[in-house]
Amino acid sequence: MNGGTTSTAEPPTKCKFFDMKHSNNAARIRLWIRLKNLEESIDSVMLTHADIEAPGYKDINPLGKVPAFITNTGMHIFEGSIILQYLEDKFEGSSPKLVLDTPEDKAICNLIVRCHDLYISSPNCTQPNFSHTQGCMYLGPKPSAFTPARRTMRTDVRAAKLAELYQQLVWLEGMAQQPFLVGERITHADITWFPTAVFMELLLPRVFDWTPVFHETELNNEFPKLGRLFQRCMKEEHFAKTREEIRGTLMKHGENGRFNDVREEAAANPQYKWKYT
Repeated sequence: MNGGTTSTAEPPTKCKFFDMKHSNNAARIRLWIRLKNLEESIDSVMLTHADIEAPGYKDINPLGKVPAFITNTGMHIFEGSIILQYLEDKFEGSSPKLVLDTPEDKAICNLIVRCHDLYISSPNCTQPNFSHTQGCMYLGPKPSAFTPARRTMRTDVRAAKLAELYQQLVWLEGMAQQPFLVGERITHADITWFPTAVFMELLLPRVFDWTPVFHETELNNEFPKLGRLFQRCMKEEHFAKTREEIRGTLMKHGENGRFNDVREEAAANPQYKWKYT
């Protein structure tokens, strides 16, 4: 792997960020750049699935995923939290401040980000048929135009991952402070979890018939702190724009039938638990 190494090609004059519109892991970087008003300082390249499947992309990120990043010295790095830490160091002193001050607050923020990355958004393995927990919402049970064979998911695995997703939400509800996840201001915890919450907001009701998450109703008040946080973030222009980018892409996928196989699989296997709220 060439992550952390320097390319022999002529380095770019600016940093370059490789993004994908509906990638929650990349969206945290997009949010950070927007919140910091650094769009003119960092080149952003919006990729498609075809782009990251192209052989040349692995020269940028050997895992073939987003986000990826090339520094202005030509170093290639990847993984969302690593890119964020690099950006904080590279643009130290930029506003608004998204890193907290005390060791205790920093530890809570880092823990929330770490749990997201370990237990929700990463399979922690690059081999075929190892999938992230969030994939239970959209990776199909059989090969299709949307799910290649190496990413299909068995029914029992899907049910287990959905249970894990619910347990992580319960834990996060207990950890969440107010008005944001770790107190009075937006941090890496918020910009990490919010894009993933957009997936859950749309897909958990649509695919598994959950009552709306992050929207308090008479039927669902299980996650009141997370709901208030989500609504508060949506009032901020950069969060709202990022939500519309992710949600809009997922809605188009839905119109093209992407989630039908998962929904049908759940309906055909009532011996597993699919509905948690």
